[in-house]
Amino acid sequence: MKRHRPYFMWLVSIIQLGALIASFVLNKQTTGSIIQTQPVLNAMIGPTPGVLITMGARFVPCMRTGTGWEDAAYIVCPDGIKGSNSDGTCTLADICGFNAAPDTKNPNQWYRFITAMGLHGGVLHFMMNMLFQARTGFQMERDFGWWRIAGIYMASGIAGFVFGANFNPLTPSVGCSGALYGLLACLLLDLFQNWRLISRPYWELFKMLIQILASFIIGMFPYVDNFAHIGGFYTGLVAGLLFMPTIHFGRFDKWRKRIMAMVALPVLVVILVMLIRGFYGSSSGAEQCNWCKYLNCIPGMPWCAQKWDPLSTVAP
Repeated sequence: MKRHRPYFMWLVSIIQLGALIASFVLNKQTTGSIIQTQPVLNAMIGPTPGVLITMGARFVPCMRTGTGWEDAAYIVCPDGIKGSNSDGTCTLADICGFNAAPDTKNPNQWYRFITAMGLHGGVLHFMMNMLFQARTGFQMERDFGWWRIAGIYMASGIAGFVFGANFNPLTPSVGCSGALYGLLACLLLDLFQNWRLISRPYWELFKMLIQILASFIIGMFPYVDNFAHIGGFYTGLVAGLLFMPTIHFGRFDKWRKRIMAMVALPVLVVILVMLIRGFYGSSSGAEQCNWCKYLNCIPGMPWCAQKWDPLSTVAP
């Protein structure tokens, strides 16, 4: 098998490291501290929510109408953002940044689905993601090539953030976990596709399931979105059928895998279209599933309110 240089993984890793450093610098400038210490310590050892939103976190009020924020002239400023109103409150333009127009009746910063993948909630969040990205992402790109991994990584990351936005519309979310879950799904797919070539397939399956479970537990922490993990995982499975190379064990297996790859393309398109339509729809997944929030935080954890409740409230 031809060996490839992991250009894509090096690029995204450097961008993510640079963004983490920049978030500390911006947090120091806005709050006087490198990391968030007030009103509560950021458990991930990172910046305030306001800094992450300013830098491009997935934050639905900056991306579409329907949250109620676009109609508010006075909003309680998230930690790390200074308001332009005379009473110290914020406008939506203050919060969203990126030179947002004064007329924010129609927010449309769709690119936050992409920029959020370059950000992390703190040092611990970054290290956990880089551990998997360095051990697995780089090796997968060496084996399969940059364009295959880039396609799976980006599709899974974007789909994960879109899916998660339907359940957490008023809390910021950052990280490349959805994209990494997509790569993890491809490893699981590769295991099943080449089961007979693996010396101890059941042991490899057990290790992979433990890894998935551990990653899901990490998703219970602040700024990490388990819904993005879920969306990235099932998108990665479909994208893997389309992008991953296959080994054929006979004529039937060859055509079976080719047909699955051909079906995967329209299925992937349908998934992305349905997710985007759901995102721009009138109702959210949280309204239709009251218990789903427990997939994102175990009750009793001190940061659950941060993940379940709106970041800040509209001032009267």
